[in-house]
Amino acid sequence: MKRGTMLFSVLPTSELSESDAGHSPHRGEPGEPLPVSPSCRASQLFRWVSLGLSVLLCATALCCFGFALVSSFRYRTKMIPGVVISGEPLGSVSFGALPARLHDLAEQVLNRRVRLRIGQEQAVVRLRELGFRIDESAVLQACKTLGHSGDPLSDWEVRLRGQRSPHKLDFLFSLDAQKSHQFLVELKDQVDRAAVDARLDLEKHTVAPERPGYLLRVYDSMVGLEYLARSLSAGQAVSEWRLSVAETQPLVRKQDLTEIDVSTVLASWETRYSTAAIDSDRTFNLKVGADKLNGYVLRPGQLFSFNAAVGDRTEKEGYRVAPVISGGELIDGLAGGMCQIASTLHAAAFFAGLDLVRATPHSRPSTYIPMGLDSTVVYPSVDLKLKNPFDFPVVIHFVVHQGTVRVELLGKPRPFQVAFEREILEETPFATVTRPDPDMPTGQQFTDQDGYPGYRIKRRRYQHLGAWKTDPKDEGRGNPDELLSKREWDLSYPSTTQIVRVGTGSPKLPKKTPPPSHRIPPLPAWAKPLWVIRK
Repeated sequence: MKRGTMLFSVLPTSELSESDAGHSPHRGEPGEPLPVSPSCRASQLFRWVSLGLSVLLCATALCCFGFALVSSFRYRTKMIPGVVISGEPLGSVSFGALPARLHDLAEQVLNRRVRLRIGQEQAVVRLRELGFRIDESAVLQACKTLGHSGDPLSDWEVRLRGQRSPHKLDFLFSLDAQKSHQFLVELKDQVDRAAVDARLDLEKHTVAPERPGYLLRVYDSMVGLEYLARSLSAGQAVSEWRLSVAETQPLVRKQDLTEIDVSTVLASWETRYSTAAIDSDRTFNLKVGADKLNGYVLRPGQLFSFNAAVGDRTEKEGYRVAPVISGGELIDGLAGGMCQIASTLHAAAFFAGLDLVRATPHSRPSTYIPMGLDSTVVYPSVDLKLKNPFDFPVVIHFVVHQGTVRVELLGKPRPFQVAFEREILEETPFATVTRPDPDMPTGQQFTDQDGYPGYRIKRRRYQHLGAWKTDPKDEGRGNPDELLSKREWDLSYPSTTQIVRVGTGSPKLPKKTPPPSHRIPPLPAWAKPLWVIRK
């Protein structure tokens, strides 16, 4: 050993502690590994496991991010899978084809039908007819943003969720107020109806039940359709919707008719009508109008309105075009023939003893009923109104068959007799006019309308218990025994102008066919100045 050199030996801590404690140190053999404690081994194992897990998590995160990037790249120009719009799967559709697909689907949705409830009535219409619209741009934008936020991991999670359960998107509905209002106004014309009283079906011997009346509330129904648009936008399946209506109740119900006595005919009247094929539309109208009154019950003290009971005379109610009297002339008009129904009823009511509250004579006498017993009606301005003065119901029984309109007023026996007296006060001759027709050959002429004199008359109704008598001192007017009541009306019938059509055209023109004649026979001499009918 060189001078100045010192040797040091570093002993393990355990040996030092053992030496300090007076124990003999243990020295291993040369080349033998030093012993490692168990706690040191556990620490080293934990470090290696933690390092491995960290590496694994980093690798997993990198893989997930890579998958997300690949998925985002794959669906960068098309919809993600699992998208369903209004029940139609549209997943993986390219953005280029998406607008056309959405438009076709929106058209299909708008063509879906919904059942509308209007009181007890119903109608089936398409959503587009109700005025509904679809905002295609809103759902298009929703489709393009779903799973395309720009965050790869978030978008990947959305796409994975769509594979497990579909992404349901719904169209956004709105209401075209103008189109909806127009539709509801037209629907109102179809569904509005007056209440129909229960009536006796005297042919089937049953009671026809009452029907409530309906008035469609247009603006309230539009508010309801706005709520329907919200429900559809929320994805709710709506197959039926109830519109807002005002309901009117009938005056007579089925239970009110259980004890009605129809054993006696208080009065009846018949009028004749043409059964020719050319008058078939008028015959049809007679049956439609009579059917609305047949079985009608007039309660004690009740006021009857012909217009209210029959309703508006429209094509919707089944009426057809047929000749009517207007301004003293016969012209074609809707529901021609209703005046014959009203006149027949008026005559029966006259002899039944009903109160004649309102009755308007025609502008010219009619062929089917004696002058003075007729009554014209025009909806809604000119009406026939009757009132039941008895303490029992009166039932109207109409029959239209084989050229005869017959009405019977049924109830209990009336204690008195009734007489109709007509007195001609003044007769006015009719004028004749010619109407040139350039579409008719020169030399041809025919009568378009037959003339008839005008009359001013007095109509009287006698109700009496005793025998019918006349008073010679009063120009033969009625003076029955036990007179209960006597009422007079002043009526006027303007003269009807005779119209002659004269051809002024080329003689080579084909001749026209003259119209059917509606000539009214003149009053016979025995019917002037006084004429009486007793029932």
